[in-house]
Amino acid sequence: MFSSFRMPPRREHQIATAELAEIIAQQMAAQFPNLFAQWNQANNNNNGTCNFKNFNSAKPLKFSGSEGATGLLQWFESIENTFRHVQCPDNRKVEFSSSVFQKRALTWWIGVMRDRGADVALAQTWAELRALMMREFCPRHEQRALEKEFDDLKQDSGEHRAYTDRFEELSLLCPTMVAPLDKAIERYIDDLPDSVQDIITGSNPTTLRQAIELSATLTESQIRKNKLHRKGDKGKKQSSNKEDSKKGQNKNGKDSGSSKRAKKRKASQNYAVTAQSNQAAPNQPPAKKPYSGSAPLCNRCNSHHQPQHQCRFCTSCGKSGHLADVCQFA
Repeated sequence: MFSSFRMPPRREHQIATAELAEIIAQQMAAQFPNLFAQWNQANNNNNGTCNFKNFNSAKPLKFSGSEGATGLLQWFESIENTFRHVQCPDNRKVEFSSSVFQKRALTWWIGVMRDRGADVALAQTWAELRALMMREFCPRHEQRALEKEFDDLKQDSGEHRAYTDRFEELSLLCPTMVAPLDKAIERYIDDLPDSVQDIITGSNPTTLRQAIELSATLTESQIRKNKLHRKGDKGKKQSSNKEDSKKGQNKNGKDSGSSKRAKKRKASQNYAVTAQSNQAAPNQPPAKKPYSGSAPLCNRCNSHHQPQHQCRFCTSCGKSGHLADVCQFA
């Protein structure tokens, strides 16, 4: 009976609790915005966003304005890669990128800020700054020269990598020549070698990357079949052929192998002639010199001597006219 009985809450306690809750709510409403702002600022500093120090620590590429059209394109690609690395917001890209200007580019940018006002110049978008720099550092006469180069661009035999790299560079410098995408694919295929072009046209690629990858594979196949050649590979092959030919030549530039074979044939021929001569007259005595003395010819021994001298008689062969020590018939 007593356990089910509860005392009603005091009214003073209810009022104190309500007042305390209202005070806490007011304090939290006042402090939360500051807490969130402090947390965002600390998080931005830790992550490197919106931080000029972190941007410089990424070592952005400098730009002087004298690099030419290709150098300008390379700088665009490099600085945009830095933007991604430091998570640069769009509203600070112009501020950060203009901080790396040097020499002529810096002089030009100072003039832009003077004419437009620094706030207006820094408030423009990155795309607007790109277009402004293209007009300044890639003027119309250079643009026409690049368009002419793009029209004449073709793949030189097996030089696929060089052709593709230049095609992509000129596509960014002359965007109107490759828009829309179908036009870019058609232009790329038309400037390939005929043996590669026909196959890719039949495959009907839907993206430029597909056309590039397929043409690279086909070019390598044509190189292996010696239908296309790279400049470096052709030079190596010619050098190898020259070295091989030099190994087979003597100092006079003649074929040493043929020379040796000719010498062997000549030696064998000389040996055969000598052998035949020896077989034809093995015992033939050497020819005698004509007598130039004053002694008369003896009819008996058929030699020259004075009449009072006896005839020479060989005791070895029994013939007259010579002595035994010079006998050639014994």
